[in-house]
Amino acid sequence: MSSYLLRCDCGKTVPVEIGQAGGQVTCDCGTRLDVPPLRQLRHLPRSTPAEEQRHSGAWGLRQGVLAASLILAAALLAWGAWVWSKEPVIPEFDPAARLQVVERQIKTPVGAWTGWIEFYRPMAEHGIPVFRIGNAAAIEAAIAQARFLRWMLWALGAVFALIAACVAFWPKPVPVKTRR
Repeated sequence: MSSYLLRCDCGKTVPVEIGQAGGQVTCDCGTRLDVPPLRQLRHLPRSTPAEEQRHSGAWGLRQGVLAASLILAAALLAWGAWVWSKEPVIPEFDPAARLQVVERQIKTPVGAWTGWIEFYRPMAEHGIPVFRIGNAAAIEAAIAQARFLRWMLWALGAVFALIAACVAFWPKPVPVKTRR
C-alpha cells in the first residue's frame, strides 16, 4: 500500500497511509500532526520503498541478532545464578550429635565392644582422625561440578552480551547508490 510523506515543523517527515486521512499522527519529536483529507492527501509527496522500510516497525537482521543475543545472555546468566543458589554445601561436624551417637552405642556391652573394635581401636593405633561425613568427597565433587557449570554459563552469557553490544554499537552500513 502506498504512503505519503507529511512534513512536521521539526523538519522530519512522517509516513501516512490512505486510511489515516482526516485523522492525526504523532511525529518522532512528539508533535501531533493533522492528516489532510483524502483529496488533499494525494497532493503530498509519495514515500519511496526505502523510506517506507525505514519508517516501518519491521525488524531487520541487526535487531534480530541483538534481541536473540540479549535473550540468550539473560537466560544463561539466570541459569548460572540458579545453579549458584542450588549449590550443595558440606555439612559441618556437630560434636553434640556425635556424642549422642556414641552414648547410644555404649549403653550396651555389645555396642561398647563393637564401637571399640570399629572406631576406637584404629584411633588408638593411628591417632585421632579428622571428623568428616562419609560422603564428603561426593559432595565436594558436586560442588566443583556446579561451580564449573556456573562459570561456563556466565562466560557464555558474557559472550552473548558482548555480541549484543557489538551489534548495537557497530556502525550502520551506508547504502550504495547505483547509477541508472
